[in-house]
Amino acid sequence: MDTDKTSLKYEKIIDGMKCHTVEEIEGTLKDAGFSNVKSDHHKSKPWITVIARK
Repeated sequence: MDTDKTSLKYEKIIDGMKCHTVEEIEGTLKDAGFSNVKSDHHKSKPWITVIARK
């Protein structure tokens, strides 16, 4: 899933803000040694929940 247009808008107005996709977050956590990574993306909102365990 790509980042949504609203989130990308805030990247332009908030210095240093960077939006990431669920896949990017999961990959980064796995690269950091987390083996059990679960995520849930809200169907109609740009909200995600990620739970990871080392």
